[in-house]
Amino acid sequence: MNEENAPTQDEPWVDPKTQRRLFLAFGGVTAFFVLLIIVVLPYRLYERDVQESRTKAREISELIRVGLLSTMIATGESEEVRGLIARYKEVYDFNFRMVRSRHVEKQHGVKEDEQATDDLLKEVLATGRSRDDWLDRTTFRYVAPFISDERCPECHESIDGGEVGVGEVLGASEVVFDLSQKESESVRLIVDVVLVMAGAMATMGLIFFFIVKKGLLDARASLERERRDHA
Repeated sequence: MNEENAPTQDEPWVDPKTQRRLFLAFGGVTAFFVLLIIVVLPYRLYERDVQESRTKAREISELIRVGLLSTMIATGESEEVRGLIARYKEVYDFNFRMVRSRHVEKQHGVKEDEQATDDLLKEVLATGRSRDDWLDRTTFRYVAPFISDERCPECHESIDGGEVGVGEVLGASEVVFDLSQKESESVRLIVDVVLVMAGAMATMGLIFFFIVKKGLLDARASLERERRDHA
């Protein structure tokens, strides 16, 4: 063996560049998965919050529809109806507004807070299909139509003064939720999850790095040392 080319006992047999590349590879994989979590998690939480709000809004709209119909048929008093809506708002923490269709406006008059004030409300009144949108970054709105059934002709008239038919749009319910608290909770959850996952993946990456280094690189260096010692 050439004494000049042989490494000393204290000289590392594993190329430092190889160790650095291996470390960077494990660090890159860890960073990739952390970034993936940062990108995917907010979207999934956003989808969850919107779906929960839609479900809750549908349930509230149906509950209000049933309650209003029962109250209208039983008493016909507008103050009773408004009192019922106020009680629902206290229980479920939302803003609510009833919007009248044209023939209900013609029959019972127009109130300032019961008019269609934007295109979404007008679209629901025209099509009889529910819609939702965002009034701002954290305010979610769900609008559902009030469709007449066989009980409605007792109190309501059509636009020409005749009997209102079954399946006509009598109005719409506008349910508005403030999701700012949910947004804050989601942000806290994202931060907690990212920190935990980053710590766990960094720890796992270091463990695998040292396993590979000790199990493969150092073993290879040891074999190379033995081969050179016997050369």
